[in-house]
Amino acid sequence: MSLWRIASLSLLVFAFAGAACSSKSDGTPEKDASAEPGATHVASESGRLLIVGGALRSDNKDVYRAFIESIPPELPSVAIVPAASGRPAHYAQQFADDLRHFGFAGDIRVLPIAVKDDASTESVDESLWRDGGRDVALAEELADVGGIWFVGGDQTKITATLLSADGQDGPVLTAIRSQLSQGAIVGGTSAGAAIMSKTMIAAGDSLSALTLPSVEVYAGMESQESGQLLLARGLGFLPFGVVDQHFDRKARLGRLIRALGFASEEAFRVGYGVDEDTALLVNLGNKTLKVLGAGNLVVVDGRTARFGPVEEPFAAKGLRLSVLSTEDTLAWETGEVTIAGSETPGQEAFGYRATQGAGIALANQRLDHLLGFSLLDNREVRELRRYAFSDETGQGVLFQFQQTEQSRGFWRYGSGTKDQYSVVDVTLDVVPVAVTVTPASS
Repeated sequence: MSLWRIASLSLLVFAFAGAACSSKSDGTPEKDASAEPGATHVASESGRLLIVGGALRSDNKDVYRAFIESIPPELPSVAIVPAASGRPAHYAQQFADDLRHFGFAGDIRVLPIAVKDDASTESVDESLWRDGGRDVALAEELADVGGIWFVGGDQTKITATLLSADGQDGPVLTAIRSQLSQGAIVGGTSAGAAIMSKTMIAAGDSLSALTLPSVEVYAGMESQESGQLLLARGLGFLPFGVVDQHFDRKARLGRLIRALGFASEEAFRVGYGVDEDTALLVNLGNKTLKVLGAGNLVVVDGRTARFGPVEEPFAAKGLRLSVLSTEDTLAWETGEVTIAGSETPGQEAFGYRATQGAGIALANQRLDHLLGFSLLDNREVRELRRYAFSDETGQGVLFQFQQTEQSRGFWRYGSGTKDQYSVVDVTLDVVPVAVTVTPASS
Protein backbone atom coordinates (compact mmCIF):
# COMPACT_ATOMS: atom_id res chain seq x y z
CA MET A 1 0.00 0.00 0.00
CA SER A 2 1.47 3.36 -0.99
CA LEU A 3 2.37 5.93 1.65
CA TRP A 4 1.02 8.79 -0.48
CA ARG A 5 -2.50 7.88 0.56
CA ILE A 6 -2.23 8.77 4.20
CA ALA A 7 -2.46 12.50 4.53
CA SER A 8 -5.87 13.72 3.38
CA LEU A 9 -9.12 14.40 5.25
CA SER A 10 -12.40 13.90 3.45
CA LEU A 11 -15.86 15.25 4.22
CA LEU A 12 -18.85 13.66 2.56
CA VAL A 13 -22.46 14.74 2.96
CA PHE A 14 -25.25 12.28 2.30
CA ALA A 15 -28.51 11.21 3.91
CA PHE A 16 -28.27 8.20 6.12
CA ALA A 17 -29.95 9.17 9.35
CA GLY A 18 -33.05 7.58 10.76
CA ALA A 19 -35.40 7.03 13.62
CA ALA A 20 -36.21 3.78 15.32
CA CYS A 21 -38.94 1.38 14.36
CA SER A 22 -41.11 0.02 17.13
CA SER A 23 -42.57 -3.26 18.30
CA LYS A 24 -44.96 -4.57 20.89
CA SER A 25 -43.50 -5.86 24.11
CA ASP A 26 -44.20 -9.41 22.99
CA GLY A 27 -42.02 -8.98 19.93
CA THR A 28 -44.70 -8.40 17.30
CA PRO A 29 -43.79 -5.49 15.01
CA GLU A 30 -45.98 -2.49 15.78
CA LYS A 31 -47.12 -0.16 13.02
CA ASP A 32 -48.01 2.75 15.28
CA ALA A 33 -45.41 3.32 17.98
CA SER A 34 -47.53 5.97 19.67
CA ALA A 35 -50.21 3.40 20.41
CA GLU A 36 -47.93 1.32 22.63
CA PRO A 37 -48.35 1.87 26.39
CA GLY A 38 -45.37 3.60 27.92
CA ALA A 39 -43.84 4.40 24.55
CA THR A 40 -44.69 8.09 24.49
CA HIS A 41 -41.76 9.36 26.58
CA VAL A 42 -39.75 12.11 24.94
CA ALA A 43 -36.22 11.09 23.98
CA SER A 44 -33.51 13.10 25.67
CA GLU A 45 -31.92 15.87 23.65
CA SER A 46 -28.92 16.17 25.93
CA GLY A 47 -26.42 13.84 27.54
CA ARG A 48 -24.42 11.13 25.87
CA LEU A 49 -24.63 7.43 25.11
CA LEU A 50 -21.79 4.93 24.87
CA ILE A 51 -22.98 1.90 22.91
CA VAL A 52 -20.48 -0.97 22.99
CA GLY A 53 -20.83 -3.97 20.69
CA GLY A 54 -19.79 -6.50 23.36
CA ALA A 55 -16.55 -8.25 24.30
CA LEU A 56 -15.10 -5.00 25.64
CA ARG A 57 -11.46 -5.53 26.53
CA SER A 58 -10.29 -4.20 29.87
CA ASP A 59 -7.40 -2.43 28.10
CA ASN A 60 -9.61 -0.49 25.66
CA LYS A 61 -8.47 2.90 26.86
CA ASP A 62 -10.38 4.95 24.29
CA VAL A 63 -13.74 3.51 25.31
CA TYR A 64 -13.24 3.70 29.08
CA ARG A 65 -11.83 7.21 28.90
CA ALA A 66 -14.75 8.31 26.72
CA PHE A 67 -17.15 7.14 29.43
CA ILE A 68 -15.21 8.74 32.27
CA GLU A 69 -14.64 12.05 30.48
CA SER A 70 -18.35 12.31 29.64
CA ILE A 71 -19.43 12.24 33.30
CA PRO A 72 -20.47 15.80 34.26
CA PRO A 73 -18.50 17.26 37.22
CA GLU A 74 -21.75 18.22 38.94
CA LEU A 75 -22.96 14.59 38.71
CA PRO A 76 -19.84 12.78 39.93
CA SER A 77 -21.13 9.27 40.70
CA VAL A 78 -21.53 6.11 38.62
CA ALA A 79 -24.33 3.53 38.88
CA ILE A 80 -24.04 0.03 37.38
CA VAL A 81 -27.14 -1.92 36.36
CA PRO A 82 -26.21 -5.65 36.41
CA ALA A 83 -29.66 -7.02 35.50
CA ALA A 84 -28.68 -8.67 32.21
CA SER A 85 -25.91 -10.84 33.59
CA GLY A 86 -25.99 -14.38 34.91
CA ARG A 87 -23.19 -13.26 37.24
CA PRO A 88 -24.41 -9.78 38.12
CA ALA A 89 -22.04 -8.98 41.00
CA HIS A 90 -18.99 -10.35 39.19
CA TYR A 91 -19.39 -8.34 35.99
CA ALA A 92 -20.46 -5.20 37.81
CA GLN A 93 -17.27 -5.40 39.87
CA GLN A 94 -15.20 -6.02 36.76
CA PHE A 95 -16.50 -2.83 35.16
CA ALA A 96 -15.92 -0.90 38.40
CA ASP A 97 -12.32 -2.19 38.53
CA ASP A 98 -11.75 -1.12 34.92
CA LEU A 99 -13.04 2.38 35.67
CA ARG A 100 -10.65 2.63 38.61
CA HIS A 101 -7.79 1.44 36.42
CA PHE A 102 -8.39 4.31 34.01
CA GLY A 103 -8.52 6.90 36.77
CA PHE A 104 -12.13 7.28 37.88
CA ALA A 105 -12.09 8.31 41.55
CA GLY A 106 -15.78 9.02 42.18
CA ASP A 107 -18.39 6.93 43.92
CA ILE A 108 -19.41 3.69 42.15
CA ARG A 109 -22.53 1.87 43.26
CA VAL A 110 -24.06 -1.35 41.98
CA LEU A 111 -27.83 -1.06 41.76
CA PRO A 112 -29.68 -4.05 43.26
CA ILE A 113 -31.47 -4.93 40.04
CA ALA A 114 -31.04 -8.52 38.82
CA VAL A 115 -32.93 -11.77 38.27
CA LYS A 116 -30.25 -14.40 38.92
CA ASP A 117 -28.10 -15.20 41.93
CA ASP A 118 -24.35 -14.78 41.60
CA ALA A 119 -22.58 -17.73 43.18
CA SER A 120 -19.49 -15.62 43.86
CA THR A 121 -21.38 -13.65 46.54
CA GLU A 122 -22.37 -16.17 49.21
CA SER A 123 -23.89 -13.58 51.53
CA VAL A 124 -26.18 -12.07 48.90
CA ASP A 125 -28.90 -13.67 46.78
CA GLU A 126 -29.14 -11.41 43.73
CA SER A 127 -32.23 -13.24 42.51
CA LEU A 128 -34.10 -11.30 45.21
CA TRP A 129 -33.34 -8.08 43.32
CA ARG A 130 -36.07 -8.66 40.73
CA ASP A 131 -38.14 -5.70 41.90
CA GLY A 132 -35.21 -3.30 42.24
CA GLY A 133 -36.23 -1.35 39.18
CA ARG A 134 -39.54 -0.50 40.89
CA ASP A 135 -37.90 0.81 44.07
CA VAL A 136 -38.80 4.50 44.45
CA ALA A 137 -36.17 5.07 47.16
CA LEU A 138 -33.46 3.58 44.92
CA ALA A 139 -34.55 5.84 42.08
CA GLU A 140 -34.21 8.89 44.30
CA GLU A 141 -30.62 7.91 45.11
CA LEU A 142 -29.62 8.48 41.47
CA ALA A 143 -29.84 12.28 41.75
CA ASP A 144 -26.03 12.64 41.86
CA VAL A 145 -25.29 10.02 39.19
CA GLY A 146 -23.67 11.19 35.96
CA GLY A 147 -22.71 7.80 34.52
CA ILE A 148 -25.02 4.78 34.19
CA TRP A 149 -23.68 1.49 32.86
CA PHE A 150 -25.57 -1.64 31.74
CA VAL A 151 -23.51 -4.84 31.80
CA GLY A 152 -23.92 -7.53 29.15
CA GLY A 153 -25.93 -10.74 29.19
CA ASP A 154 -29.60 -11.12 28.26
CA GLN A 155 -31.25 -7.87 27.18
CA THR A 156 -34.75 -9.14 27.96
CA LYS A 157 -33.78 -9.21 31.65
CA ILE A 158 -33.06 -5.49 31.53
CA THR A 159 -36.42 -4.59 30.05
CA ALA A 160 -38.19 -7.04 32.37
CA THR A 161 -36.76 -5.35 35.46
CA LEU A 162 -37.02 -1.71 34.37
CA LEU A 163 -40.40 -1.77 32.61
CA SER A 164 -43.69 -2.57 34.30
CA ALA A 165 -45.91 -5.39 33.10
CA ASP A 166 -47.94 -2.94 30.99
CA GLY A 167 -44.83 -1.43 29.40
CA GLN A 168 -44.56 1.70 31.52
CA ASP A 169 -41.21 3.03 32.75
CA GLY A 170 -40.47 1.96 36.30
CA PRO A 171 -39.13 4.47 38.86
CA VAL A 172 -35.45 3.65 38.25
CA LEU A 173 -35.79 3.94 34.47
CA THR A 174 -37.60 7.24 34.91
CA ALA A 175 -34.70 8.44 37.08
CA ILE A 176 -32.14 7.30 34.51
CA ARG A 177 -33.94 9.27 31.80
CA SER A 178 -33.92 12.29 34.09
CA GLN A 179 -30.17 12.04 34.65
CA LEU A 180 -29.57 11.67 30.90
CA SER A 181 -31.58 14.83 30.25
CA GLN A 182 -29.33 16.65 32.72
CA GLY A 183 -26.20 15.71 30.78
CA ALA A 184 -25.29 12.27 32.15
CA ILE A 185 -23.86 9.47 30.02
CA VAL A 186 -25.71 6.15 29.69
CA GLY A 187 -23.57 3.29 28.42
CA GLY A 188 -23.73 -0.44 28.01
CA THR A 189 -22.13 -3.41 26.35
CA SER A 190 -23.70 -6.31 24.44
CA ALA A 191 -27.19 -6.58 25.99
CA GLY A 192 -26.57 -3.08 27.32
CA ALA A 193 -26.23 -1.96 23.70
CA ALA A 194 -29.29 -3.84 22.41
CA ILE A 195 -31.62 -1.95 24.77
CA MET A 196 -30.54 1.47 23.48
CA SER A 197 -32.96 1.71 20.57
CA LYS A 198 -36.76 1.77 20.69
CA THR A 199 -36.96 -1.51 18.83
CA MET A 200 -34.77 -4.14 20.47
CA ILE A 201 -33.49 -7.20 18.66
CA ALA A 202 -34.06 -9.81 21.34
CA ALA A 203 -33.04 -13.00 19.53
CA GLY A 204 -32.22 -14.64 16.23
CA ASP A 205 -29.30 -15.50 13.96
CA SER A 206 -28.93 -14.01 10.49
CA LEU A 207 -29.69 -17.05 8.36
CA SER A 208 -32.77 -17.97 10.38
CA ALA A 209 -33.93 -14.35 10.34
CA LEU A 210 -33.70 -14.24 6.54
CA THR A 211 -35.16 -17.67 5.75
CA LEU A 212 -37.67 -18.37 8.54
CA PRO A 213 -40.65 -16.45 9.97
CA SER A 214 -40.12 -14.20 12.96
CA VAL A 215 -41.42 -15.32 16.35
CA GLU A 216 -43.26 -13.65 19.21
CA VAL A 217 -42.10 -15.75 22.17
CA TYR A 218 -38.62 -15.62 23.66
CA ALA A 219 -37.00 -19.06 23.80
CA GLY A 220 -34.06 -18.07 26.02
CA MET A 221 -30.43 -17.09 25.50
CA GLU A 222 -29.81 -20.00 23.13
CA SER A 223 -32.10 -18.36 20.58
CA GLN A 224 -29.73 -15.39 20.36
CA GLU A 225 -27.12 -17.70 18.86
CA SER A 226 -29.35 -19.93 16.75
CA GLY A 227 -32.98 -19.00 16.41
CA GLN A 228 -35.65 -17.08 14.58
CA LEU A 229 -35.86 -13.30 14.78
CA LEU A 230 -37.62 -11.82 17.79
CA LEU A 231 -38.22 -8.07 18.09
CA ALA A 232 -39.24 -6.50 21.38
CA ARG A 233 -39.47 -3.08 22.93
CA GLY A 234 -36.15 -1.48 23.93
CA LEU A 235 -35.58 1.47 26.24
CA GLY A 236 -35.22 4.06 23.47
CA PHE A 237 -32.33 6.12 24.83
CA LEU A 238 -31.12 6.41 21.23
CA PRO A 239 -33.64 8.58 19.34
CA PHE A 240 -32.92 7.04 15.93
CA GLY A 241 -32.18 3.70 14.31
CA VAL A 242 -32.09 0.07 15.43
CA VAL A 243 -28.98 -1.20 17.21
CA ASP A 244 -27.35 -4.62 16.87
CA GLN A 245 -24.18 -5.81 18.58
CA HIS A 246 -21.46 -8.51 18.35
CA PHE A 247 -21.91 -7.58 14.72
CA ASP A 248 -18.68 -8.82 13.15
CA ARG A 249 -18.10 -12.05 15.06
CA LYS A 250 -21.72 -13.24 14.99
CA ALA A 251 -22.36 -12.18 11.37
CA ARG A 252 -25.51 -10.23 12.22
CA LEU A 253 -25.93 -8.24 9.01
CA GLY A 254 -28.78 -10.48 7.93
CA ARG A 255 -30.83 -10.18 11.10
CA LEU A 256 -30.41 -6.41 11.22
CA ILE A 257 -31.64 -6.13 7.64
CA ARG A 258 -34.61 -8.37 8.44
CA ALA A 259 -35.47 -6.22 11.45
CA LEU A 260 -35.55 -3.13 9.25
CA GLY A 261 -38.02 -4.84 6.96
CA PHE A 262 -40.61 -4.80 9.75
CA ALA A 263 -40.57 -1.02 10.08
CA SER A 264 -43.89 0.49 9.05
CA GLU A 265 -42.35 3.78 7.86
CA GLU A 266 -39.31 4.33 5.65
CA ALA A 267 -37.84 6.87 8.07
CA PHE A 268 -37.42 4.09 10.64
CA ARG A 269 -35.49 1.74 8.37
CA VAL A 270 -31.92 2.51 9.46
CA GLY A 271 -29.76 -0.01 11.35
CA TYR A 272 -26.53 0.41 13.31
CA GLY A 273 -24.40 -2.71 13.75
CA VAL A 274 -21.58 -2.33 16.29
CA ASP A 275 -18.60 -4.70 16.23
CA GLU A 276 -17.08 -6.27 19.33
CA ASP A 277 -14.62 -4.19 21.40
CA THR A 278 -16.02 -1.16 19.56
CA ALA A 279 -18.23 1.70 20.71
CA LEU A 280 -20.40 4.53 19.46
CA LEU A 281 -20.07 7.70 21.48
CA VAL A 282 -23.35 9.49 20.84
CA ASN A 283 -23.74 13.18 21.64
CA LEU A 284 -27.49 13.74 21.90
CA GLY A 285 -27.06 17.50 22.12
CA ASN A 286 -25.30 18.06 18.80
CA LYS A 287 -26.74 14.90 17.18
CA THR A 288 -23.45 13.24 16.29
CA LEU A 289 -21.85 9.88 16.89
CA LYS A 290 -18.21 8.85 16.85
CA VAL A 291 -16.73 5.38 16.37
CA LEU A 292 -14.19 4.21 18.96
CA GLY A 293 -12.28 0.97 19.40
CA ALA A 294 -10.99 -1.96 17.40
CA GLY A 295 -13.83 -2.64 14.97
CA ASN A 296 -16.42 -0.89 12.85
CA LEU A 297 -19.89 0.56 12.73
CA VAL A 298 -22.03 -0.83 9.92
CA VAL A 299 -24.90 1.45 8.86
CA VAL A 300 -27.71 -0.12 6.84
CA ASP A 301 -30.08 2.42 5.30
CA GLY A 302 -33.28 0.80 4.11
CA ARG A 303 -35.41 3.91 3.72
CA THR A 304 -35.45 3.81 -0.07
CA ALA A 305 -35.13 0.02 -0.31
CA ARG A 306 -37.89 -2.27 -1.53
CA PHE A 307 -38.76 -5.20 0.72
CA GLY A 308 -40.64 -8.25 -0.53
CA PRO A 309 -44.06 -9.30 0.81
CA VAL A 310 -43.97 -10.78 4.33
CA GLU A 311 -45.64 -14.01 3.21
CA GLU A 312 -42.89 -14.73 0.67
CA PRO A 313 -39.20 -15.57 1.19
CA PHE A 314 -37.45 -12.45 2.41
CA ALA A 315 -35.97 -10.17 -0.23
CA ALA A 316 -34.68 -6.60 -0.22
CA LYS A 317 -33.46 -4.42 -3.07
CA GLY A 318 -31.64 -1.10 -2.90
CA LEU A 319 -30.28 -1.14 0.64
CA ARG A 320 -27.42 1.33 1.18
CA LEU A 321 -24.52 0.07 3.23
CA SER A 322 -21.76 2.09 4.90
CA VAL A 323 -18.91 0.97 7.15
CA LEU A 324 -17.30 3.51 9.48
CA SER A 325 -14.00 2.94 11.31
CA THR A 326 -12.50 4.26 14.52
CA GLU A 327 -12.50 8.06 14.83
CA ASP A 328 -15.02 8.43 11.96
CA THR A 329 -18.01 10.61 12.86
CA LEU A 330 -21.59 10.94 11.64
CA ALA A 331 -24.07 13.77 12.13
CA TRP A 332 -27.30 11.83 11.78
CA GLU A 333 -29.61 14.73 10.89
CA THR A 334 -27.45 16.39 8.23
CA GLY A 335 -25.81 13.17 7.04
CA GLU A 336 -22.34 14.71 7.25
CA VAL A 337 -19.60 12.14 7.69
CA THR A 338 -16.02 12.95 8.65
CA ILE A 339 -13.50 10.31 7.57
CA ALA A 340 -9.72 10.54 7.79
CA GLY A 341 -7.85 9.01 4.87
CA SER A 342 -7.73 9.23 1.10
CA GLU A 343 -10.36 8.10 -1.37
CA THR A 344 -9.82 4.81 -3.17
CA PRO A 345 -12.05 5.11 -6.29
CA GLY A 346 -9.88 6.35 -9.15
CA GLN A 347 -6.66 5.48 -7.36
CA GLU A 348 -7.24 1.84 -6.47
CA ALA A 349 -4.30 -0.08 -5.03
CA PHE A 350 -5.45 -3.44 -6.42
CA GLY A 351 -6.61 -4.85 -9.73
CA TYR A 352 -7.77 -8.47 -9.62
CA ARG A 353 -10.90 -10.48 -10.31
CA ALA A 354 -12.20 -11.28 -6.84
CA THR A 355 -13.75 -14.72 -6.43
CA GLN A 356 -17.53 -14.72 -6.14
CA GLY A 357 -19.19 -17.30 -3.91
CA ALA A 358 -19.27 -18.45 -0.30
CA GLY A 359 -17.22 -20.08 2.38
CA ILE A 360 -14.22 -19.68 4.66
CA ALA A 361 -11.77 -20.25 1.80
CA LEU A 362 -12.57 -16.80 0.42
CA ALA A 363 -10.52 -13.84 1.59
CA ASN A 364 -11.76 -10.72 3.39
CA GLN A 365 -14.60 -12.13 5.45
CA ARG A 366 -15.14 -8.94 7.47
CA LEU A 367 -17.34 -6.32 5.80
CA ASP A 368 -14.73 -3.56 6.01
CA HIS A 369 -12.16 -5.84 4.36
CA LEU A 370 -14.60 -7.24 1.81
CA LEU A 371 -15.85 -3.84 0.69
CA GLY A 372 -12.47 -2.17 1.12
CA PHE A 373 -9.84 -4.53 -0.31
CA SER A 374 -12.08 -6.46 -2.71
CA LEU A 375 -14.51 -3.82 -4.02
CA LEU A 376 -13.78 -0.10 -3.53
CA ASP A 377 -9.97 -0.48 -3.64
CA ASN A 378 -10.07 -2.92 -6.56
CA ARG A 379 -10.30 -1.44 -10.06
CA GLU A 380 -11.40 -4.76 -11.62
CA VAL A 381 -14.58 -5.28 -9.58
CA ARG A 382 -17.87 -3.39 -9.40
CA GLU A 383 -19.95 -6.13 -7.83
CA LEU A 384 -19.38 -8.80 -5.17
CA ARG A 385 -21.63 -11.78 -4.50
CA ARG A 386 -21.65 -13.75 -1.27
CA TYR A 387 -24.00 -16.61 -0.42
CA ALA A 388 -25.28 -17.95 2.89
CA PHE A 389 -27.35 -21.12 3.06
CA SER A 390 -28.20 -24.17 5.13
CA ASP A 391 -26.90 -27.42 3.68
CA GLU A 392 -29.75 -29.22 5.47
CA THR A 393 -32.70 -27.29 4.05
CA GLY A 394 -31.12 -25.66 1.01
CA GLN A 395 -32.65 -22.34 1.99
CA GLY A 396 -30.38 -19.37 1.65
CA VAL A 397 -29.76 -15.86 0.39
CA LEU A 398 -27.49 -14.04 -2.00
CA PHE A 399 -25.88 -10.82 -0.74
CA GLN A 400 -25.17 -8.71 -3.82
CA PHE A 401 -22.90 -5.70 -3.11
CA GLN A 402 -22.52 -3.10 -5.87
CA GLN A 403 -20.28 -0.08 -6.24
CA THR A 404 -22.16 2.85 -7.78
CA GLU A 405 -21.24 6.40 -8.74
CA GLN A 406 -22.29 7.47 -5.22
CA SER A 407 -20.07 4.89 -3.48
CA ARG A 408 -16.96 6.15 -1.71
CA GLY A 409 -14.07 4.22 -0.21
CA PHE A 410 -11.41 5.58 2.14
CA TRP A 411 -8.11 4.05 3.18
CA ARG A 412 -5.62 4.93 5.87
CA TYR A 413 -3.14 3.21 8.13
CA GLY A 414 -4.55 2.29 11.50
CA SER A 415 -2.26 1.06 14.25
CA GLY A 416 1.20 0.60 12.78
CA THR A 417 0.78 -0.48 9.16
CA LYS A 418 -2.68 -2.02 9.58
CA ASP A 419 -4.91 -1.12 6.63
CA GLN A 420 -8.07 0.63 7.77
CA TYR A 421 -11.01 1.08 5.41
CA SER A 422 -14.18 3.13 5.62
CA VAL A 423 -16.91 2.73 3.00
CA VAL A 424 -19.91 4.91 2.18
CA ASP A 425 -23.00 4.07 0.14
CA VAL A 426 -22.44 0.64 -1.34
CA THR A 427 -25.71 -0.78 -2.68
CA LEU A 428 -26.86 -4.13 -1.31
CA ASP A 429 -29.58 -6.46 -2.58
CA VAL A 430 -30.67 -9.56 -0.66
CA VAL A 431 -32.11 -12.29 -2.89
CA PRO A 432 -33.58 -15.60 -1.71
CA VAL A 433 -31.93 -18.68 -3.24
CA ALA A 434 -32.25 -22.44 -3.06
CA VAL A 435 -28.97 -24.37 -2.94
CA THR A 436 -28.23 -28.06 -3.42
CA VAL A 437 -24.87 -29.42 -2.25
CA THR A 438 -23.67 -32.69 -3.75
CA PRO A 439 -20.24 -34.33 -3.55
CA ALA A 440 -18.12 -34.22 -6.66
CA SER A 441 -17.97 -37.51 -8.51
CA SER A 442 -14.91 -39.61 -7.70
